[in-house]
Amino acid sequence: MRTITSSIAFAIPSVLIYLVVHLAFWPAQMSPDSLDQWQQLLTWDFDDTHPVSGTLLNWMFYRIVPSPAFVVFAHYALFALATGYFLTELRRWGVALSILMAAAVLFPLFPPNFLTVTTLWKDVPFATALIALTALCIRGARFSFILPVSVWVAMGAAGIALVLLRHNGVIVAAGVFLILCAVRPARAPAATLAAIQIVAFVLSKTLLLTGLSAAPQSAQLRSIIALPMLAAMVRSDVHLSPQQEQTILAIAPVEAWKSIPCGNVVPFYFDDPRVSHASIEPNKVFSTAGSLAIQHPIIAWQQELCMTELFWRPWARSHEQVADTPLEITQNALAAQLKLITQSKIPGLANWLRWFHGRYFNGKGPFNRPALYLLVGLISTVRLMIVADRLLWVAWLPAGLNCASLVLLIQSQEYRFVWPSVAASLLIIIFAAGIEASRRQSTATPHDARVIASDT
Repeated sequence: MRTITSSIAFAIPSVLIYLVVHLAFWPAQMSPDSLDQWQQLLTWDFDDTHPVSGTLLNWMFYRIVPSPAFVVFAHYALFALATGYFLTELRRWGVALSILMAAAVLFPLFPPNFLTVTTLWKDVPFATALIALTALCIRGARFSFILPVSVWVAMGAAGIALVLLRHNGVIVAAGVFLILCAVRPARAPAATLAAIQIVAFVLSKTLLLTGLSAAPQSAQLRSIIALPMLAAMVRSDVHLSPQQEQTILAIAPVEAWKSIPCGNVVPFYFDDPRVSHASIEPNKVFSTAGSLAIQHPIIAWQQELCMTELFWRPWARSHEQVADTPLEITQNALAAQLKLITQSKIPGLANWLRWFHGRYFNGKGPFNRPALYLLVGLISTVRLMIVADRLLWVAWLPAGLNCASLVLLIQSQEYRFVWPSVAASLLIIIFAAGIEASRRQSTATPHDARVIASDT
């Protein structure tokens, strides 16, 4: 009971801050992806472009209050509760209450946090599950993974949520439990949970889609992840075999391929009129991209570095903009059809946030780069292993695997893809800072300071 009460208490500042920003962008920020998923929710004409299970989650909230505003509120309330639980776990490690109270206010004030959670994106509940799983891993380290069944069940549930909410979730969830098999006390339950994650993924892509008469993600759309590699080869004027050239030019002319920036293939695929989607043959696209990558490894490596700059480059380039939240309901034909427009309850704040975003957030320094927080989070994890508990390498598992799973899947450098890892990294940084502060204020060792006799 104390855990629930503490988690709610730490969550309250987040909910209040998110609510104020939500009122500024009422009823919610919505991108074209948000609008598409909202239409599926309303019509029950599902396809797996956005995981159907995530759309069903939104539908459950919609059944309570039929408005995108309530769905977004439910998203950030659960996210706040997950971060509250994380801070509660840090208290059990001996982090001072004053530090945790400050973190409960400062964490939601981080701009990518309050902007992302007020956007109707599946990435928000995905981040909730990722943070919950991270907190449970940290709890596991506190007890050397000699855990009651209830905690393993909670970890498995968080993993299944990851599997169901985003296409890369199965890599994250199954990966966490497979790696935990390296910890001897965790071996049997972790192996069991890894298998359960895979089963959940298979069932969600078979029985669930069949039961809802939902269309699976089209093979042509899945092929988008191979197109950046083909574009890199065309831009570099590599020699193409007749078969390779035929596959590439059937999709678009050379000029179109060369116009694709190395870090974003989305406008090319969805907006370029020169693209012939009907001519995309997935097997040929993947085999051509794979063979060219093997033949030209340096170009392939450079292309992957460009696609993943969000993960590793902590400095901003001049006038660079990171693709993030829309700061409105994107107005297009679908938005007009659904009769959705931004109706700000605090227009002055909305205008100020748009100004702040344009003036300070993009292209002004490293603070807007996800890589900065990922790097500091990783360093903090190493520090925690040294001064608190060597098992705390598990703290980085969910965040790290989310990034690793995107290396070959990412199609554009959108902040929201890696934002769940950024949010988890911030909490790990708070953990490390709190442990350091405790060490300085106490003659007890970090291990002694963190031991709590009971979780009740």
